[in-house]
Amino acid sequence: MEDWQERRWLRRHAMVAPFGVFAATLLLTLYLKQWQWHGRDSWELATSQVDLGAVLYAMAAVLVERGVRAMFWALDERRKWRAQWRAAAMAEGHAEGLALGHAEGLARGRTEGQAEGRTEGQAEGRAETRQQYHDWLAKVAQKRGIPLDELLPPNRDAE
Repeated sequence: MEDWQERRWLRRHAMVAPFGVFAATLLLTLYLKQWQWHGRDSWELATSQVDLGAVLYAMAAVLVERGVRAMFWALDERRKWRAQWRAAAMAEGHAEGLALGHAEGLARGRTEGQAEGRTEGQAEGRAETRQQYHDWLAKVAQKRGIPLDELLPPNRDAE
């Protein structure tokens, strides 16, 4: 991958270099002439500054190329870091969610279980109390010679 990018950069540099050297030489000439263009004198000064213009352009090209690469490398590293951070946060959130869901489920199950147990216990207690009452009434009825139906309430099963 690096080799392909190097070749691409060299091709682009070869296409842009003449224009870059010209621009660097022109700016250098204008700088030396206090930002004034003096016709033929400026062209003569520009031809004497081409070597320095080429060096300045090459320095700028290297800085730009390395700066752009460093910038994209930093952006890529930032993207990787954010992806790792997101994955860790999601895993932590998932674990917290599971723990919270487990705790909520236990609490809800405990509450529902207690309510169900209370309801069943009350129903069993009522049935047992009814049976004990029925047995007691049967003994009393037998002792006193009264028919049991007279001692029982009329809607006994409705309760």
